[in-house]
Amino acid sequence: MKQPILEARNVFKIYDMGKMKVNALSDVSFKIFQGEFISIMGPSGSGKTTLLDIMSALLRPTKGDVFIGGKPVSKMDDNELARVRGRTIGFVFQTFNLIQRMTALENVMLPLWFQGIAMGEREKRAREILERVGLGDRTHHKPTELSGGQRQRVAIARALAVDPDVIVADEPTGNLDSVSGEQILNLLDELNKEGKTVLMVTHERDIGKRAQKIIHLKDGKIIKNEKFGRR
Repeated sequence: MKQPILEARNVFKIYDMGKMKVNALSDVSFKIFQGEFISIMGPSGSGKTTLLDIMSALLRPTKGDVFIGGKPVSKMDDNELARVRGRTIGFVFQTFNLIQRMTALENVMLPLWFQGIAMGEREKRAREILERVGLGDRTHHKPTELSGGQRQRVAIARALAVDPDVIVADEPTGNLDSVSGEQILNLLDELNKEGKTVLMVTHERDIGKRAQKIIHLKDGKIIKNEKFGRR
C-alpha cells in the first residue's frame, strides 16, 4: 500500500489564552501523497495556517500526531525534526522572508549552507535554480531591488534549493498583483507536474481550484474535501 508523504492523524491544537482555551484544530485527519497538489481553504480564524505549520512540523500538535514519510513527529527530538524537515519540506511564505542584506543568490544558497554543502556546490546549485525560476539575470540583486513577484520567485528558489519532496506555501500570492500572482501559480503548477508535492493555503477559491483537492476548514475542523481529479 502506498505510504503518504505527510499525514495528520486525529490532530488537535489548543492554545491556552489565560482563562480561555482556544481550539485552533479539532480532530483533523488527512493524508498527502507524493505528487499531489492540495489547497487548504477556510475563513479567517479557521485554523488554516495552524494546520500548515503543524503539517510542516514547525508546530507540534496538542494531541494526535503528524507523520513525515511514515515517521511520527512526536517520536523525534528537535535535532532530528530539523533534519527531517530540512530534507523534506521547502517553505514559501506570503511575506517572502528573504534576508534583506543578502543577494538573491545568497538567499538561495543559505539552506544549503545549513546542510553543510561546500561553497562551490552551493553557488552552482543556487545559480541553476534561479535560472529555473527565470531570475538568472538577477542573482546579485538584493530583495529591495526586486519586484514582489521576483522576490517570491527567489523564495521559491530557496525552497527548492534542498530538493524537498513537499513545497509548503502560505498564501504565496497574497502580496502580489494579479499578473505576478498568476506567474507564481504557474510556476507551482509546473513544479507539481514535475513531481513535487504542493500544499498551499489560500483564501481565494479561484486559486484553490488550481489544486487537485481542496480541504475546507471551519472552526478548526475539516468540513469538506473537494476533489478535481488529475489535471
